[in-house]
Amino acid sequence: MLCPAFCWRGVFWKGSGMRSLVQSVIARIVVCAALAVAPAHAEIVDISDAPAHPRVSAGAAEAGAEGPRDIVLLGADLVEIAVALDATDRILARPRVLGLSGIEDIPHVFRERPGVEGIAAMRPAVVIASNVRFDQLRDSLEQVGIETALIDRTLPATEKVKRLARRLGVEARGARLIGAIEADYAGIRPVSRDGAPLRILHASKMGAGGSFSVGGDGTAVQNLIERVGGLNPAAEIGKDRYRSVTPEGVLMMRPDVVLLSASEVETFGDLDGFWQNYPGIALTPAGRDRNIIVMRDMHVRSDAASSGIATRALSEALAGMFGAPE
Repeated sequence: MLCPAFCWRGVFWKGSGMRSLVQSVIARIVVCAALAVAPAHAEIVDISDAPAHPRVSAGAAEAGAEGPRDIVLLGADLVEIAVALDATDRILARPRVLGLSGIEDIPHVFRERPGVEGIAAMRPAVVIASNVRFDQLRDSLEQVGIETALIDRTLPATEKVKRLARRLGVEARGARLIGAIEADYAGIRPVSRDGAPLRILHASKMGAGGSFSVGGDGTAVQNLIERVGGLNPAAEIGKDRYRSVTPEGVLMMRPDVVLLSASEVETFGDLDGFWQNYPGIALTPAGRDRNIIVMRDMHVRSDAASSGIATRALSEALAGMFGAPE
């Protein structure tokens, strides 16, 4: 097997000192050696066909989401909640969202970062964001008389549902959706390995300028990992959000299993390509056993309406991979 280019690319990047050079070369030799060894067994679980989210429709005696289509959402998690609440007829504009159906009739889609003029031209009643990175945009919109609100992405999924349902005028549906999420949470039993929490890593090439990255603290996947009783090794070594990684960093994390979003499989060509090209992953416990779980994009990147379903699906996949909890 030929060594992947990443094993040797940038050998000198750590500096000109002999120690740094030797450490860098050794790390890359070890990674390349790992890629030449066949795994003990391959454990691939694809749960990307799990239901997208619960869907809560209006009851027989319940009014619909009355009001004009005048709400702009800035956040895929908020869009997912609106779909689950069957209230997309109130949504005027949204960002692009991977793998989510039921949003085709929303008239405006932000293909890039939205601007003040574009949003103002739509004359929305309110603009709701889920990330503080839109604070400057929100300030500018409020200066021209457009109301804005923040339903922060770091809030628990149930609280986000409650707040958006109130904004959409569908509080009863919101309560039922929260009930569905909490019912899924209630059935979770943590799975461990040799008595220790499973080390679960979300590997990606999104969120760090296209570099190989991992999801750390302050991310939806961090919450997901905690709910199934696992440990996020990226957060453990101090990474937050999605940060780029080196082979040495991945080796330090020692994941037992890797999460991969369905849309990114093709980014690596296929799953074999992932193990061969993702820096350092082949030498980890997950790499040696080829332990990988493929999930819906929104399930791994959004802590929203799908939170309960994603948690239950991942918990069941881990139980099948490592053995049911006692």
